[in-house]
Amino acid sequence: MLLRSAIINVFLLFAFYLSAEEEIRVELTTKAHLSPIYLARIQGENAELEPSYLKNLRSILHFDLNYSGYSKIVEIDEILEKALRHHDPKVAFNPGRWDKAGISFVLKGNVQNKKLDLYAFNVKTGSLKKFEQIPLAKDLSLDRKQMHKLSDALLNTLFGVEGIANSRILYSVQVENPDPNKEEWKAEIWECDLDGGETRQVTYEHNYSITPVLIPAHPSYGNERFLYVNYKNGQPKIYFSSLKNRTGKPLLDLRGNQLLPAVSKGRDKMAFISDAGGRADLFLQNIDNKGMLQGKPTQLFSYSRSTQASPTFSPDGEKIAFVSDKDGTPRIYIIPSSLENNKRANPILITKQSRENTCPSWSPDGTKIAYSAKTNGVRQIWFYDFELEEEQQLTTGPGNKENPCWAKDSLHLVFNSTDPGSSELYLVNLNQPEVVKITSGSGKKHYPTWGIKE
Repeated sequence: MLLRSAIINVFLLFAFYLSAEEEIRVELTTKAHLSPIYLARIQGENAELEPSYLKNLRSILHFDLNYSGYSKIVEIDEILEKALRHHDPKVAFNPGRWDKAGISFVLKGNVQNKKLDLYAFNVKTGSLKKFEQIPLAKDLSLDRKQMHKLSDALLNTLFGVEGIANSRILYSVQVENPDPNKEEWKAEIWECDLDGGETRQVTYEHNYSITPVLIPAHPSYGNERFLYVNYKNGQPKIYFSSLKNRTGKPLLDLRGNQLLPAVSKGRDKMAFISDAGGRADLFLQNIDNKGMLQGKPTQLFSYSRSTQASPTFSPDGEKIAFVSDKDGTPRIYIIPSSLENNKRANPILITKQSRENTCPSWSPDGTKIAYSAKTNGVRQIWFYDFELEEEQQLTTGPGNKENPCWAKDSLHLVFNSTDPGSSELYLVNLNQPEVVKITSGSGKKHYPTWGIKE
């Protein structure tokens, strides 16, 4: 365990943990307008579903829309509820009433024979759209998916944007090993919904599995393949697996430790950290159009008496942001993702305000890089904005926060706290000041990454 701890400290550049019990706040000042939505109680006539079950369905919609970055759910009002139950749609959806109440959109749902009809009313335009006959299975694990899909459809209808409610998050859960004769800790890869619900264990290595990375979807093999690091053969190695499998296979035939894999959006390159050359250096592995490794890994960047870590690709795959302490303390640099005339490029420093920056994540739209930075003694989430050419602090409050990862919409981020007693996942977006904790319970949750979309 001492060796593993030493490797993790060297490669991941962890800071000392602080308590994260108090509320996490957002430092960023946002000018985004959140449209008020009235989400009525879901009614059920001959629904074959208990009122408590309908309440659960509404809660899922409430979370998705309330933290969408575009809308805010207003509180239930009994007078408005009564108006919505009127049999005449012209009365139920009277624009004057809803405009006076300060509502932009009204959502009314009704279940009959385990099928949901939902009406979406635009107060400003007076238009009414009906989502019809959404089947319900009376199984919350299945019906959760239907509600997430409905949330994304609503975002598209109301705001013309692609939602992320129907996506999943991969992460590592670390627990104490009950076997006193084995390593003190073990960890497996898990997945959960956007709101932290429907958790599922993905790997069963019975060892130490961390840093999952989804391989972008491909027509011939779908979107269920991912990489992760495992220690079951002593040294940390990169493993390849699928959400349909329980264990993975070693990916590279390379000596030494291998950590922190990253895959380009085009699936043609993989970056990772390895000490095969004697130090923790940045390596690149080319991948062919069938998903097979092409040639041998190339040492992309190395620097005397320094440690490299946490590569992340630009959306076009032409650049890599990574962490290096080559100038004293860990900071984030950018270099081309290929060697030109077999010569290494000089990395460009982008983080200058704070002197300890780790775990960068490049946004899918290419405009930002999120990372963790030590700020007044506490690790906070920051991001570098390429358009403004400046660094901006996102979170405040006590307790270290690390491993930010962008959602597909380049608006939402998931990250983990790093507290000695527990470590949980949090969701935040750039349009809202709220940070919401989405996991709880036993085990330390680390290294979240956005997974498949159902």
